Amino acid sequence: MAPGPSSTISHVHNQACETAALANCHCFCHGAGHQNDLVIRAASCDNVADMSSLLSDLERVLGGFHANLRDVSTPTRPARNVLTPAEAASLGHQVGRGATWFESLLVDEALHASFVDVANKSLASSASARSDAKAFVESITQAAISVVGSRVTITNVIESHVWCSIVAEYLATLSPPSPSEPLPRDYADICYPRKSTGRIPSSLASVRAAGLAHISIANSAAASVPLAQKLALIRLVGAAACPDLWHHPAAVRFCIRPLVKASSWPPASTTTIVTPAELGVLSRRWQRKGHW
Repeated sequence: MAPGPSSTISHVHNQACETAALANCHCFCHGAGHQNDLVIRAASCDNVADMSSLLSDLERVLGGFHANLRDVSTPTRPARNVLTPAEAASLGHQVGRGATWFESLLVDEALHASFVDVANKSLASSASARSDAKAFVESITQAAISVVGSRVTITNVIESHVWCSIVAEYLATLSPPSPSEPLPRDYADICYPRKSTGRIPSSLASVRAAGLAHISIANSAAASVPLAQKLALIRLVGAAACPDLWHHPAAVRFCIRPLVKASSWPPASTTTIVTPAELGVLSRRWQRKGHW
């Protein structure tokens, strides 16, 4: 969410960011606190009432799960341009508004389902495991604000992509690139992904090394959390911290795609449209423009 007058919050984190619903969140934490409330609630969900409340808030923030790619009656993430019924029936998903609808719907539903997956696993775990998971999430979200947060007035949403860029880069270092998919030119390539140029947060260079070190230290310190769970939580943090995944290909590639490619995907009663094949269509489009 956009900050208020700089005289009142120019030197502190805007707490509204933690529950931000919009794709234009401007915050002094550079994204490290974005959606933090939802991530912690998912990682520590321990009863049916908590789950019901979380599911309600996830739908409010990210929209619902659409029956198909032409379903415009299901709630969609705020700030998205929803197609009219006539457009939904006639537009192709290869170019223009139809392609934007297809791509943004995929990333929004993928993030929504990822939250549900983490919450389901939390419900099935022990109280001590939930406590450890919550502490781990806090160590790579709240604790990161002092590492990458800004003390200058932020007026450009690009600067809120700093933390998700750092998380994406960290995750990329954990597995080697394939010959068909070299590493991106820049993990902070923030763009309209079917165009040829993007923008880079100006503040990233000064905090990148410290941010990468912060995640590495937090990952190593959380010895009680299984590695697979830590990776899933880091990926959820990176994706949720992103003000808009549709503008950030590296966050989709390194935070979202591994979750979608997991053998257990999708979680029950969630998305039917987000599949490895459909995400492959998206990735090939963006790769042709050098944004993957």
